[in-house]
Amino acid sequence: MKKEIEKRVIGFDMDGTLLNEKKKISLRTRLYLRKLSKQGHIIVLASGRPSRALHTYYEQLKLKTPMICYNGAYVFNPFDEKFPKIEFEFPKEIIIDVLGKIKKHIKNVMCETDTEIWVDKEDEYLAKFFWYEGMQIHVGELAKTLNTNPMTCIVQTPTAITECEDVEKALVKYPQLGARFWIRSPYFELFYKSTSKGNALKHICEYYNVPLKNLIVFGDATNDIEMFEVAGTSVLMKNAKYEFLKDKTTMVSIKDNDHNGIYHTLKKLLR
Repeated sequence: MKKEIEKRVIGFDMDGTLLNEKKKISLRTRLYLRKLSKQGHIIVLASGRPSRALHTYYEQLKLKTPMICYNGAYVFNPFDEKFPKIEFEFPKEIIIDVLGKIKKHIKNVMCETDTEIWVDKEDEYLAKFFWYEGMQIHVGELAKTLNTNPMTCIVQTPTAITECEDVEKALVKYPQLGARFWIRSPYFELFYKSTSKGNALKHICEYYNVPLKNLIVFGDATNDIEMFEVAGTSVLMKNAKYEFLKDKTTMVSIKDNDHNGIYHTLKKLLR
């Protein structure tokens, strides 16, 4: 009699993790993840990106599972109406207040829901990363144009920074808010500490009745820390630029994201 496979929830960050440097999922990894899905494992895409930027990859993997967007602020399953959706929005008044206090550090700023975008100035990098196509776009000073509570807020600074005292001071009034700076990049994001990939994956595991010890996650950056902390097995990608994340994970992937690191590591873990 064939032994029943123990169901796992397997969560993947996208950029630098599931995607290679060409922003693609390798054929070998794609076919293997489809096989795991057929075996009954729950494959979950967990990204800071919006859902529209994940659909192509979701379809390539032939998934029918929940999707984690905006680092956990928006979680839904397009194939399961019973799945309890998570939709978290920033109070726009708080965003406008914080941005007003750090004006001298702002080169550009973008907020969005899953259908609309507000941006001070048009930005090619953000447009490519967040896939502006098909969106209603409002260009102009957010203090005047932002009329809806958004799901995400990205700030561009004049130069790449890893911290900012003025940002920290602006957030003192809002202890539920945090700032996450992107490595070697002039961008940081504001986020609510209650929303994370980790909390989203806990929500998904509970829905599918999968214990957290059976949760496997892969990531490469600081917005993956919360999911590293809740997972039974957490894997840091070999190509990760944050050395300190090794202390927060169970292991480092066998190979990097350009050499089927996820395929080789999962084959070992699920052997």
